[in-house]
Amino acid sequence: MQWSKWSAALVAALSLSSLVARVGKTADSEPRTLRGWYGLKPPAQLEPAKTALLLIDFQDEFVHGHLPLPNGRVAIAHAATLAAWARHSGMLVVCVQNVSNRPGSPLFVPGEGASAFVPELAPSPRDLVVEKATGGAFSHTSLDGELHARGVDTLIVAGFMTHLAVLMTANDGALLGYHVLVAADATATRALPGVSGAAVDEKTLQRAALATLADRVADVLPGERIMALPIAR
Repeated sequence: MQWSKWSAALVAALSLSSLVARVGKTADSEPRTLRGWYGLKPPAQLEPAKTALLLIDFQDEFVHGHLPLPNGRVAIAHAATLAAWARHSGMLVVCVQNVSNRPGSPLFVPGEGASAFVPELAPSPRDLVVEKATGGAFSHTSLDGELHARGVDTLIVAGFMTHLAVLMTANDGALLGYHVLVAADATATRALPGVSGAAVDEKTLQRAALATLADRVADVLPGERIMALPIAR
């Protein structure tokens, strides 16, 4: 009788242990960002004097030039809404323009129409314009100094292309100590040749680039959620 009771208890314990293991395995198998592990969250509020909207490479090269982006127009519309909100809120708006310094470059040629800002995101008189020749907005530019001089510690990033200039700008900003938010629907990219031969379509690359940013570098949110954050007055 005693043995029977002990056996039943052992079977029950093993069954419970197996159940807990299965539940734990299921929970651990779900992807989790490093930001989630570290408890990093979006800011509780935005202080206009300390926040800047960076509009990266919103230029005609990505609309009518050699690098048209399939979702470019949609991203431009979302970015224009963000820019109007940021200016109305009293935030600094930074318009970053890629201009090639390579002799004979086929892309982003200085003085040509393809290098111009798209009309919807042309700089206003109070905006800061930063010109770059490569990489992200901090690559060999004065942007970090300009932002520090104004007391900016939070960046909202939008622009082209998600996998390149947007990712580099957000990553560099985080490494420099800024709190970075990326407006997911105000970014876009293009398809790329795959290293194994199969092309990577723009939707897959967009999702991968945003997921990469969201893992550790930035709070990646739709523009609506960013604009819904309380404004400190």
